[in-house]
Amino acid sequence: MGRRIDLEPDALVVRYSGIAAATRFARGLSIPYEQVRLVSVGLDDVPPALAFRVGLTTAPFGTTRKGHFWRSGRRLFLDFEDPSRAVVLDLEGNKLARVAVEPDTDPEALAEQIRERISGARA
Repeated sequence: MGRRIDLEPDALVVRYSGIAAATRFARGLSIPYEQVRLVSVGLDDVPPALAFRVGLTTAPFGTTRKGHFWRSGRRLFLDFEDPSRAVVLDLEGNKLARVAVEPDTDPEALAEQIRERISGARA
């Protein structure tokens, strides 16, 4: 797949290699837990296929979104084929307002692991 999601001690790190890096115009993201305000699973507000973006999407149909998007003046990083399986991080103090990534594993389990890390970071 070319994507790896790691829960580091201080940050969630998403790494891309090969064609995955090229289609998302990103080699990776590092999101400090202290900047995460909300963790959820499923993205209902998916930008339209023709929204302003840098990266690859399946247009003009389908739900695949990969890359940087701008919506309502907010910068988003999206990487999913099925928005209902995306782990969504709402951020504060980051250049990105939201990150939504579809894991290869159970999204609910990953979301819970991130919540635990956030709790530890704020303690």
